[in-house]
Amino acid sequence: MAADARARDAGIAPYVALLFVQVFFGTLPVFGKIAMREMTPFTLAAMRGIFGALLLSVAARALAGPDPPQTLRQRGHVALLALFGIVANQVLFISGLHRTTATHATLLVATVPVFTIVVGLLMRRERPSARRLLGVPFAFGGVVFLLGPAGLTFGGGTLVGDVLVTLNAAAYAFFLVAARDVLARRSALSFVAQAFRYGAVPIVLIALPDLYRLRPGELSGQALGAVAGAVLLGTVGAYALNAWALARTGASTTAFFIYVQPLFAGALAFVVLGEEPSPRLFGAAALIFAGVAFAIWPARDRRPPGDGLGAPVAAPRGDRRARE
Repeated sequence: MAADARARDAGIAPYVALLFVQVFFGTLPVFGKIAMREMTPFTLAAMRGIFGALLLSVAARALAGPDPPQTLRQRGHVALLALFGIVANQVLFISGLHRTTATHATLLVATVPVFTIVVGLLMRRERPSARRLLGVPFAFGGVVFLLGPAGLTFGGGTLVGDVLVTLNAAAYAFFLVAARDVLARRSALSFVAQAFRYGAVPIVLIALPDLYRLRPGELSGQALGAVAGAVLLGTVGAYALNAWALARTGASTTAFFIYVQPLFAGALAFVVLGEEPSPRLFGAAALIFAGVAFAIWPARDRRPPGDGLGAPVAAPRGDRRARE
């Protein structure tokens, strides 16, 4: 495949980049928990949206050049995708993280590939197969097991936060599937930067009351450092490196590296936050990872070469369904 050829040409660098992507994403729950000791979830989401849009736009301009000309309809399409991939993704994740543990949040994010397959099937972007369909109940069984029968009420434990993080995974999955057409026409970095610019506006509007009450001078150095880490590592660094690596590896390769994220985040949560891993967590992890493995483990690929961004090369109209 073309993506494999590009990966060979680039050597080991894309794989090192993907490893750091998951390490960076894995820091976000821990940085978020520390920052939210002194600020609200919406304030933190606004910080990620504002500074993420600014820094990613600078990176995109430097590395990908000016945005290509776009019609009003194309801009509207990106704005719609931003509502799912940036606004819902950021707000649901941060709100859920505030109500659950960093370890739970990171583990539930690992369901994104399974949600992507479900959305792809519903949108007829993926062909059903026994292997992929078998992965769905495994992964969702892990989510139910993590919540636990005693916690399946809105008054118990971390249930509300776990549900919000799971909804965040579903929203981001829709974003990934629906964004394929855009990624086939332009660079991943310029698209992500534009989506962040569009998404930052509603996030700031949602967070306005909390931002009005924020007193930056009263924040501790630890909280400011956590915000900086969430922005630089968990947002800008992760998205920028991921965009660079996606152009040089296949989608299945990037999906595989998501396994690194819960392991690193769980270890970091134990060291920094003192979150003790429980037997239930390990059982849920086994079920979720088994489902994800069933769903995304690469079978022999019979599709035509892709563009290195997880999207197929443009096909003649009559053959489009088969190529997708």
